[in-house]
Amino acid sequence: MNSRAKGKRGELDLAHALTAAGFPASRGQQRKGGEESPDVICEALRGFHIEAKITATCKMHSPAQLREWDAQAQRDAGQFRTPLVIHRWNGNKTWWVRLLKPGWPAVWLTLPEFLTSTHIWESV
Repeated sequence: MNSRAKGKRGELDLAHALTAAGFPASRGQQRKGGEESPDVICEALRGFHIEAKITATCKMHSPAQLREWDAQAQRDAGQFRTPLVIHRWNGNKTWWVRLLKPGWPAVWLTLPEFLTSTHIWESV
């Protein structure tokens, strides 16, 4: 599977996971980049910009990869949304959310942990 098809599949899988958790979502518009083109659109999470990352292996602990992902998410989030990098790798069913709240250290949460605490992160 090429990287574009894998990215599309990952975005669709994340949208399905969010929808199954009670947060209806769909794949975003991928053409432009920027705050108008999140990877996944979820009205209930409109204060967040979602960048979905699916890889062959875990990249949660790769400083170089995280710098790249964080920079993309922060750039595309604009000034009014909190950037999220949501990552999963082949063979793992857990989605991991990297919350990039300005002024706070980056934090990893599982998708269920994040979804049950969104009210906390939106108000901080």
